[in-house]
Amino acid sequence: MQGAPVDKGMKMGLIDRAAQALALAQDGVDWDHLAPETQARFRENVRLILNALREPDEAMAEAGAEIIRNVGPSESDSAYANDAVNTWRFMIDALRDERA
Repeated sequence: MQGAPVDKGMKMGLIDRAAQALALAQDGVDWDHLAPETQARFRENVRLILNALREPDEAMAEAGAEIIRNVGPSESDSAYANDAVNTWRFMIDALRDERA
């Protein structure tokens, strides 16, 4: 499987990054060669996938809880932001590790 799409100089949102990865995996076509309506369909598919994944499973909740347990009231705003990023990553990693 190929890597994530390359950001071509502009800050790319997560929906677009995911849509590009889905398009590449599904059709093997470079994003820039897709018609705008096809790009929109891939973006909508990503939103549908996110809606299906919105509620974390038990493993994801536990992975996120590991970070939350260590949050202290004296942390700085940047530390809270870093905790949020790590919580997201831990939860996604737990989801990726799930075996069907």
